[in-house]
Amino acid sequence: MASLSKIIDVHSHIITNLGSQAPTDKLPPWSIEQSMSLMDANGIAASVLSLPDSADHATGPEACQLARRINEQLADIVSKHPTRFGAMATLPALAATDGLLEEMAYALDTLKLDGVATSTSVDDIYLGDTRYNPWFEEMNRRCVTLFVHPVPAKASRSVDLGIDVSILEFMFDTTRMLTNMIFSGAKNRFSKIKIISTHGGGTIPYLMTRIETLEKVFGPGKGRARLSPGEIREGLASFYYDLTAATSPAQLFALQQMVPLSHLVMGFDDPFMPGWTFPPAIQDIECWNGFSDTDVCSIAHRNAESLYPALAGRMQQFKAA
Repeated sequence: MASLSKIIDVHSHIITNLGSQAPTDKLPPWSIEQSMSLMDANGIAASVLSLPDSADHATGPEACQLARRINEQLADIVSKHPTRFGAMATLPALAATDGLLEEMAYALDTLKLDGVATSTSVDDIYLGDTRYNPWFEEMNRRCVTLFVHPVPAKASRSVDLGIDVSILEFMFDTTRMLTNMIFSGAKNRFSKIKIISTHGGGTIPYLMTRIETLEKVFGPGKGRARLSPGEIREGLASFYYDLTAATSPAQLFALQQMVPLSHLVMGFDDPFMPGWTFPPAIQDIECWNGFSDTDVCSIAHRNAESLYPALAGRMQQFKAA
């Protein structure tokens, strides 16, 4: 049985007093020291921090100022622990386009953050909509790694059944984003962006064949070009998928049918997923008979190293020293 070691966790967060926090009644405790202790206990060499939704509820200059403070806080953590953490830039999603692009440039060029994080939808407008084109054109030019985290859609609140949004709504929001990115043509147009979808792609692995089949019947939506099943499948395979709460045999089998092994990465969702969930997830990967020893190493860290070359470089320098 292969050992899942030297893990790079692409799905990790911080708790901060800046901006909006996760849509939960009680935030879990968090500190850098607590995070590193959990990492050490589970063979996690490095974690990539993000706060995708934290500046999405402010507008104009206020959003830009908030994103700047969050990004500088993330950069400070990385500067103090350069081999243990990477970080993804928070965007002021509801700021003017010039302000958003300025913050993206500052975060990537001055702070040297490892990529960009955003939400699957902002104000119920999903990625793939043309209003996001200026962001995506710049990220495409830069060949950015983009981490996309779900949020509960406002429209879902009347039918959430009183169930925590992370259980169902996050999965549905991711499903809508992935489908919209492909049906709108945005994933193909901005193909140089390396997009990470969280939680194993929501319900997409299960729905892939249904989407391919029924698009031929009903089309991709008004004003959109028809897609062949192969084009849809190729689009879905072009995303990266983190395995946060997505390590059951059924999920792993479905993902293997959908994407190349090189597009699977580890995620644990610290601190919102408790530490007791980490060992079972790791064991699931190690025990899955569909993975070779090389596959396990790729999922543990090699695939993430290709997404985060600067972090990988810092880790390698430390190892050499």
